[in-house]
Amino acid sequence: MFYGIYVPLICVVIFTIVDINTGNAQDWNKYLLSNLLVIGLGYQMVFFGFGHLFYGDKIAEFIGWEKGSPFQYEVGLAGVAMGVLGILCTWYTGLFWLATIIVNSIYLWGCGFGHIRDMVKNKNFNPGSAGFIFYYGMLMPVAMIVLYALY
Repeated sequence: MFYGIYVPLICVVIFTIVDINTGNAQDWNKYLLSNLLVIGLGYQMVFFGFGHLFYGDKIAEFIGWEKGSPFQYEVGLAGVAMGVLGILCTWYTGLFWLATIIVNSIYLWGCGFGHIRDMVKNKNFNPGSAGFIFYYGMLMPVAMIVLYALY
């Protein structure tokens, strides 16, 4: 499971370094934002979505929530849809990037605050609720917003 979390972020770093070395180093923020949107958000969210769609009970257990809930299907479709927006950033830039960042920021921060509420109310500190994925969801929007502002 963790390969699907770390590998895309490692790819973002590697692809950005390659882009900087083969392009204009002054455009580092553009390269980083592009790779973050397409790989770190796009492919990552598609795989997160597939996890909820096809391994819903396993994901629910990892998060610390009840198995068998139909929320897994809905969360999975939302993840795939937002991931597709990220992947489309390969071909569409400018305001499309901004729209993708806004939609994903609302979703990721909304999920993050839901997990905070669950941590406080139910003392749920399972890795799927309070671990890397939580920090990904809270910090990814910050990174995208800052990089877009620099773009």
